[in-house]
Amino acid sequence: MEDAKKREEECNKHIGLLAVAFREGSYSDIQVKPGNGPSIPAHRFLLATTSEVLKTMLASDLCKSAPIDSISLPEFNHEELETFLEFLYCGKLAKEKFDMHFQSLTLAADKYVIPHLQTYCEQHILKLLDSSNALKILEFSEILSNEVLKVASLKSILSHTKEIYFSPGFEDFARQNPHLMVQIARAHSRRKRNTGQLQYNGC
Repeated sequence: MEDAKKREEECNKHIGLLAVAFREGSYSDIQVKPGNGPSIPAHRFLLATTSEVLKTMLASDLCKSAPIDSISLPEFNHEELETFLEFLYCGKLAKEKFDMHFQSLTLAADKYVIPHLQTYCEQHILKLLDSSNALKILEFSEILSNEVLKVASLKSILSHTKEIYFSPGFEDFARQNPHLMVQIARAHSRRKRNTGQLQYNGC
């Protein structure tokens, strides 16, 4: 028990040092460039050990006769990149930051194959899922091919049908996503059928 506590304390201390290194840019050896805005100092070792994809990108630079001192991640704007790097260094984010940038973070987790970020994003998206964003998350789950998020968002939609169907953005969603409307209709039909069977069995 004491050994586990010591390991946890050491781990937290290590994370704290990484967080300081990120905030201060201490001993950084590479600049990470977003699609727009200023670059952010980082550490090759951390990027390479976090993601095999980033490791490959960095390795290809090292093979050049004059390795460059920067790497570009153009899918991010500056604020998104800063949030992404903060997670890589600290392993967590303030709720407000995650809520604001969960889409770019989740897409990056998939693109750069970062399992702990993938798990973190999925768990926290499920926590913020409600009737106000269920359609958005359903649409997003389709892009990610994430069945867990898809099932959860469909359940939320079916639980708040009137509220969502009469919401301001529903008609635009229906026009832009006819294939998802089919899935909502089928899920609704399955629920009605299952409810009917339960009522019949109850009789």
